[in-house]
Amino acid sequence: MTDRAAAVRFKPQDLLLALAGALVLDRFEDPLPTRVFLDVLRSLGGSDEATRSALTRLTERGLLTRHQDGRVASYGLTGTSRRLLREGRERVGAAEPFHQTSSDWTLLSFSLPETQRYVRNRLRSRLSWAGFGCLRDGLWLAPGRVDLDRIVAVGAEVGGLQIDGFVASPTPGTDVARFVRRAWDLDALRREHEEFIRRWEGSLARDRDPVALFTLLGAHWIRLLRLDPVLPERYLGEDWPARRSASVHRAAFASLEPQALAAFARMVEDARARR
Repeated sequence: MTDRAAAVRFKPQDLLLALAGALVLDRFEDPLPTRVFLDVLRSLGGSDEATRSALTRLTERGLLTRHQDGRVASYGLTGTSRRLLREGRERVGAAEPFHQTSSDWTLLSFSLPETQRYVRNRLRSRLSWAGFGCLRDGLWLAPGRVDLDRIVAVGAEVGGLQIDGFVASPTPGTDVARFVRRAWDLDALRREHEEFIRRWEGSLARDRDPVALFTLLGAHWIRLLRLDPVLPERYLGEDWPARRSASVHRAAFASLEPQALAAFARMVEDARARR
């Protein structure tokens, strides 16, 4: 990548999941040849070795299935990945993804043995996606009323994890803005929005591979959704760029999707014909 998006680094797994959610889910039921994934990520500057490694890791995590037909390997979505991608699609396509309507806050506390680092990382990733920020070790805060069922499900996979959550409203005189600044780096979040806007606003490079460009848009947007906790606007200062980011994404998505869908269908057809 040589454009502005190069300033934001995306892991091959992130690009593969963005590709799956945007162009594979509910469009291609059968597994796709490895060649398809290699070609897309190669257009984004990824090496074949890194892509194959990412496909293997996603398979080990139960998000992809691997199939072998002679010398040709193919990968398909699992029931788990389809469910997760459909859940993510709701937020990806939300009309106002950064507008907070609730005045409540969700507090969550958990304790986990230090030896369970893998589970800790998964739990923190799930908490970030749900809009939580860390007030201090083991105590997390999120705006609005958060459905904790999916987060608690992570804890059910291992022993020794205790999760407690409740919804609360600030008492009069509470300096909520101070808690917000402690849990989230608002300056860094503003820069993330501004970077997204700079990259995707206005004319797009029509000479780029539309599938690669659409995949990159999806990965960048998911990154922004993951980082932004959807805080009440009154704590964010003037000229907060989130609404503009949403508008820019809608325009870029509408512009790129038709070409990307058509080009990806041709890519899959060609890869299957070369088996």
